[in-house]
Amino acid sequence: MDERRTRIVAAAREELLSERRFTLEGVAGRAQVSRVTVYAQFGDRDTLLEAVYDDLAASGGLLRIPEAFAAPDPAAALETLVQIFCHFYTAHRVVIQRLRALAVMSTGELSGHGARNARRRHIIGALLQRSGAADDRLLDTLQALTSFAFVDELAGRDRSPDEVAGQVAALVAVAVAGVEFDRDVHEERT
Repeated sequence: MDERRTRIVAAAREELLSERRFTLEGVAGRAQVSRVTVYAQFGDRDTLLEAVYDDLAASGGLLRIPEAFAAPDPAAALETLVQIFCHFYTAHRVVIQRLRALAVMSTGELSGHGARNARRRHIIGALLQRSGAADDRLLDTLQALTSFAFVDELAGRDRSPDEVAGQVAALVAVAVAGVEFDRDVHEERT
């Protein structure tokens, strides 16, 4: 059963990389199973796409997120998180672009895309809380800077994952310093 499920997820990933319209029939054909088997394993398209995303997360380094929490320095923790997300996004760029496009067209009640963004926001918020730099504006800024859309745009056609991660990390550091500066100025005035 697991081998069949793995084969279907791999076929869905390949189908997302192809130029063809994404359909369960196409996935079934590529996995050499029936469409009924795909439905039996996943129930619907959205659940299959979530399984693809989970597979990407495992192979793309998102399971390294605890490393950010293990970093003793808050700045190093944020930099580690930026590295993890930038490398994940750039390693699976085309598939994530397609997954995001399909999420927009999803009819499901709860968008996996929205849930993933909420989890990323929670992780960033926890790191900021731990560092004593909890601030809603900073959280909003870091959420935007670590989003796929931002990293995808910044990567352009020829920037390497390390270049993108370095630039995003620098922007995160500026954002954190800006909030700390604002806080210091406000304290001096009061």
